[in-house]
Amino acid sequence: MTDGNGKNYVCVSCGNPVRELYKKYSNTVKPTHCNKCNQITDKYIEVEEFIILIDALLLVSSAFRHMIYNGKFKLYWKISLVVLLLESFALCRQQRADGSNTALYERGFYMSALQNIGEYLLITVLLLFITALLGFGQFTKVGLASLTLTILKVVAISNFSKFFLLPILVWGSNTTDFGRNLHYMLVTGHHLCSLVMAYNVVGIISNHLRWLSILLVICAFTMKEYVRYLAAFQMVL
Repeated sequence: MTDGNGKNYVCVSCGNPVRELYKKYSNTVKPTHCNKCNQITDKYIEVEEFIILIDALLLVSSAFRHMIYNGKFKLYWKISLVVLLLESFALCRQQRADGSNTALYERGFYMSALQNIGEYLLITVLLLFITALLGFGQFTKVGLASLTLTILKVVAISNFSKFFLLPILVWGSNTTDFGRNLHYMLVTGHHLCSLVMAYNVVGIISNHLRWLSILLVICAFTMKEYVRYLAAFQMVL
């Protein structure tokens, strides 16, 4: 449902639309309960953003719902910018470490950042296409602008997995190529899981198409990674 400010709230436990997250009684604020699951509507309304971010990294679906629908996303946009810079630096350092794709590395940090932005936009477009394909009724009901903003939030949240690149940036020179590649594979796996879970909590796709949507999201992620590989390969030529 929508409050007086035009903001849509949901229960972070079950995703049911709610009118408000809390009630004010003189100087007391009391959280509301969901009519569907009888749980507290949003347990994160008085929690620090750092704790919410930790829960998101731990793939807690209620944290995803709070960030996408109930919370203020301004801070997370800033964090997304930090993640973009971190991933771009990791890409540059990876190319220098293994000695391949030197052309891309010579173009520098900013070229890597542009490549990552292009990948973010690509996965956003692919997720919008999946949503329009499987949930066209909801797509037209919600509206393109609102749904695009929601999908951008999903992509931004899933990219928080890139924080796990920090250890390989700090201790990458003290590990083997196998250890480095294994670390990147684990980060990519966490990124995929985060993307699938964050997209599912949006709730646009009906339940009987949920598994199909998960499969299509995995395919979209695979396509994005393949485009990254092709871009790196073309830079070598």
